[in-house]
Amino acid sequence: MARRVFAPIHATIRRSTEVRLFEFTDLGRTRDSDPDPAALSGVSAGWRVLVGRDRRPLGVRLTLKPAGSDEPPAALGTVLDAVMEGLMVESENGPVFPHGLIVLAPQGLEDDQALAAWRAPRNVLLEFGHRELDEESRLRRMFEVQKQGVRLALRLDPSGGAAPERLSYFQHLVTPSRRALPPGVDPSAVSILTLDDSTHQAIDADFAAGVHATAGWPLVAPHRAEPRGLSPAQTAVFELIRLVQADADVRALERVFRGEPLLAYLLLTLANSAAFRRAKPVSSLGHAITLLGYQRLIKWLVLLLAIAGKEQGIAPLVYVAVARGHLLENLLAAAGRTRAERDDGFVVGTFSLLDAITGQTLRDLLQDIQLSEPIVEALLGASGPYAPLLDIVRGFEAADPMVLVRAKADLNVDPADAMRALLQALATADSLQSLI
Repeated sequence: MARRVFAPIHATIRRSTEVRLFEFTDLGRTRDSDPDPAALSGVSAGWRVLVGRDRRPLGVRLTLKPAGSDEPPAALGTVLDAVMEGLMVESENGPVFPHGLIVLAPQGLEDDQALAAWRAPRNVLLEFGHRELDEESRLRRMFEVQKQGVRLALRLDPSGGAAPERLSYFQHLVTPSRRALPPGVDPSAVSILTLDDSTHQAIDADFAAGVHATAGWPLVAPHRAEPRGLSPAQTAVFELIRLVQADADVRALERVFRGEPLLAYLLLTLANSAAFRRAKPVSSLGHAITLLGYQRLIKWLVLLLAIAGKEQGIAPLVYVAVARGHLLENLLAAAGRTRAERDDGFVVGTFSLLDAITGQTLRDLLQDIQLSEPIVEALLGASGPYAPLLDIVRGFEAADPMVLVRAKADLNVDPADAMRALLQALATADSLQSLI
């Protein structure tokens, strides 16, 4: 029997965030050839944010299933390579891999001999279902993957039935809830990831029982004894958005920034980031506003509005909202839409959870902001040109097998491009984790 080694998820995250980002070349050395760009065509993905006991995001869990199209999916090793490449984001130092925990949960995909040599960064977990390991060849291949240093998770069926001796092969257990754990499992000795995200009460009970993380988060506002108003920073951001939409003078925006030192600090930090590559540092708020330009500033403010809420349990909502915004923007880019439409898509996605994030109704939040009519229609009436696209975004979160069909029908975006749009959105959300 393999030596029993358990490493809690929070320890995995701590170690992964202490090291540098994984560069593309680190992954490139683990395979003989570049990933096949078409490998994602026959695969459909679903994703959930991973949330730790401190109610903050740890990363994402990504399910990978056959898309059910005429084109059969590639073998598992090929698909995993394409997913890893899709999660790379460009930086001034070249492509980098996410910091957060990435749980890859393939289901129903045929593995091949190439899987035995597959490798991944230490913050990646490969999840197997316990019934999948009834096949001797797959069990042997799993051991070969483990020899490559890949960290493994075992997904338990709701009815149980996993052989007790197999539990020792895995560093993490994935279970519908703490109640579905096999008898004799000590939550303090093994990292447990639950999939029951239906209510805050269920998640709180799981955490209290020793669960380390949950995949998914209720997309509703946490229960509050009293209604909560906007934070001062959120109120200031709304005022800035109103001024930008009204094409106000730069000096009017400066006055609002000066009233909120944290916002002023974040603005100057952004203006001096590598994205702008200025020869001299930007020290003036007016200079920073001019450098960004009103169009880019409005997009940054939309993101900041979500981030400005610091109540416990809000950070997972912000993570999902940020991922939604970038996914909508990426899908519209893949469809060849205009820059203005892509920016609108970002606002629709990011604002779609703003009521849960702020504790205010969307109608009240939007009444003083002059957003375009298609944005308002999508957010308030579930109508207009962007409403079907918001349904596509939600479809990815629900692992809807028809989501790629809808992306093709509504946007004329090929499945592989839609999958890459999702992976890039998740990688971008991870890169903003320090702000969230």
